[in-house]
Amino acid sequence: MKRKSTDLYRSTAEKSVRRAYVDTQLGQLHYSTAGEGPTLLCIHQSSSSMEEYMALVPFLADQYHLVFFDLPGHGLSSDPINEPGVEEFTNTALALVDHLGIDKCSILGHHGGALISMNFAYRYPERTEKVILSGTSGIKNELEKKSFSQNLADRKKVGLDINGESLLLAWQRYVAYMPGAALTDVLRPFLNSVMTRMRPFDAHHSVLKWDREPALRSLQMPTLLVQGMQDEFVSHQENLLKIIPNAERAVIHNGGAFLFYDKAKECAELIDAFLSK
Repeated sequence: MKRKSTDLYRSTAEKSVRRAYVDTQLGQLHYSTAGEGPTLLCIHQSSSSMEEYMALVPFLADQYHLVFFDLPGHGLSSDPINEPGVEEFTNTALALVDHLGIDKCSILGHHGGALISMNFAYRYPERTEKVILSGTSGIKNELEKKSFSQNLADRKKVGLDINGESLLLAWQRYVAYMPGAALTDVLRPFLNSVMTRMRPFDAHHSVLKWDREPALRSLQMPTLLVQGMQDEFVSHQENLLKIIPNAERAVIHNGGAFLFYDKAKECAELIDAFLSK
């Protein structure tokens, strides 16, 4: 079906997507499903929502059972009382998989969602078929970690002002994050980020301080590394091929930091080629 130009919010525009809630230790979890076949659990990045993956539905729902959810404190899921990190988010993912009666699934995660995905595979290898880690970097040294965290913190310090300049600066950043993307595709992650500012916790910080090296070194299942070549938040990803024994890597040369919004077709082709092997 041809998408109408007015279908800006794909979570509600995709008629095949079924939405629901499940109670978890971190409150009500908003999730959705689409399609039939082997299960692919999709975990979005910090300051986003399941909307990040909705553009994949037309390309993958015919072959796969797609499961999406809003992390606690994101989208339409409840705000947790305390700040959750990778371990708590992983517990939530497990609760959803158990609720749906899924014994084993493949997992896709982007940026912070990739950390949660690798931790799920680390903790529950018997429940994990394959892993797709998108937008995740190689292991940084201490100086690089400090610089990255400081840069992220500085961007978050920009407050609201009466002239809306902070929103304009944020919009300009998102345009730069998605080189060549249609403005409607930029609007989706931009609005997700703006809405997340009203939530009590910024999941970037709690997720990034998690030590992922033990999980990376333990992954034995087939793993696909994906990178948008113009994603400024990713570095040294190729080094992970030396750490993860069954890993392969794919690069989307014209892709930025929000691949699944504006490069959905290319991403879907990579996902299908990997999962169908």
